[in-house]
Amino acid sequence: MDYLFAIDNKIIIQRDEMAFIHSAGDAATSWNIPGQAGASSVFLLIDGAQYPGIWRILQYRFRRLPWVSLADADCASESGPVLLHATSDQTMTLAWFLEHTKGLHCLSWIESSLGLTAMRDHLRSLARITAEDGVSYDMRFYDTRILPAWYQMLDAHQEVHALGPINSWTYLDRDSLPCTLFGHSQAHAPAGQTLQLSATQERSLLEATLPDIVLEYLEQNGNADLAAMPPAQRYAFIADQVKKASSQYGIVSIQEIALFCSLALGIGCNFDKLLPVAQVLQKFTGAAARSAGGYAALQNA
Repeated sequence: MDYLFAIDNKIIIQRDEMAFIHSAGDAATSWNIPGQAGASSVFLLIDGAQYPGIWRILQYRFRRLPWVSLADADCASESGPVLLHATSDQTMTLAWFLEHTKGLHCLSWIESSLGLTAMRDHLRSLARITAEDGVSYDMRFYDTRILPAWYQMLDAHQEVHALGPINSWTYLDRDSLPCTLFGHSQAHAPAGQTLQLSATQERSLLEATLPDIVLEYLEQNGNADLAAMPPAQRYAFIADQVKKASSQYGIVSIQEIALFCSLALGIGCNFDKLLPVAQVLQKFTGAAARSAGGYAALQNA
């Protein structure tokens, strides 16, 4: 099961004023930004796992559109990310994909002077990361709920490396508003290198992914109380309960946190104050810090 990342939709990612939110009407034209001289191409990055129909679309509707898979040649699959080079009719192409991926979190678009092959190689190099303990992972930044967390996690040197040849990188947030990460507009991609995560970076990313991990777990297991809740309210509710379960009671298991959230959905957000429940929850208090296993914003390579 693919677990995904998201942050509270009230948060705007900022680093040295390089990220901002547009109005919704700017979505299909957001690469036409003053001060971004030298931009010559727009690339659409699509998560094939969320939008498996992309392969048939490329074969029939956009068969002349240049594209490549970001998956390595020896492990390419129809669930891998796809990079499209919108060389002409950029606004119309992007508008079509925005319309047909509505409600998903699979589409972002990049403005850069790189060619298709160079951009593919650069993004491939960013997708492979190594944790402090030496374990390698694939970073799913092509899911737009992971993208802002990945960006926020980067240190200054890593940010320059990652966004060096990129003019702008735009995605839709949880409210379907386009957000742009500004790069450095370098003419050439840096030499490929595997990004090294510190323990602090890894912990920050993994903690940020937990609400969506639990939310998707509950959705895929058909939680009726969650289904009855308006979609716009689900993430905030689950995020609050996840924080309470993990920080207040030290619950570490995904399944147990999901059970905690299920009880909150069925009984009420303060169900943990009921005496019988409070007595059971005491056994979790003071538990060890959450381990890194089981989070798939990072996937084992």
